[in-house]
Amino acid sequence: MKKQINNNWSLLLVSGLIALFYGILAIFATQGLILTIVTYLGALILIASLVMLYGVYSNYKNHLFKIYDLIQGLVMLILGVMLTFFSQNSLQFFVIIIGLWAILMGIIQLYTAFNLPTEYNGKTSFIINGLITIVFGTALLFNPFEMARYMVVLTGVLAILVGIVLLFFAFKLKSYRINIEIDD
Repeated sequence: MKKQINNNWSLLLVSGLIALFYGILAIFATQGLILTIVTYLGALILIASLVMLYGVYSNYKNHLFKIYDLIQGLVMLILGVMLTFFSQNSLQFFVIIIGLWAILMGIIQLYTAFNLPTEYNGKTSFIINGLITIVFGTALLFNPFEMARYMVVLTGVLAILVGIVLLFFAFKLKSYRINIEIDD
């Protein structure tokens, strides 16, 4: 007996449309819109942290307390408060953290590249990637808010490209009918 498989092309279609929508929004978003998004994200993190801390309290009452959960809940609470009530400053702080992280990753990549065996073929790639990562991190440190805007635009461009690819695959998948043999 042959049975047709549902190929879920509509899921790819919806994902592609969402990616395109985000990409267009990210490219043309104003500074005020970015701060609004950050504020709402902060509110969501704040609510999630309160739920998490309530879970920590419940676990404590049931003798299942874990210090890691408490620390995670408190860090999320602080992050939620910062993003919700101090959006402009916290966004700059967040970009500075990303910049420091990028510089650290670049240094680690350079260290790794110079400690690779000489017969390893990808050594040059490690060096180039490490240098680019350090330059990116340094740029984030010098003008955090403007670089945050560039990062949002870059993710918007990438989202549009991914959205186009997803739409292409959705319509390709829609045109296929997949049949399989099933033994009864």
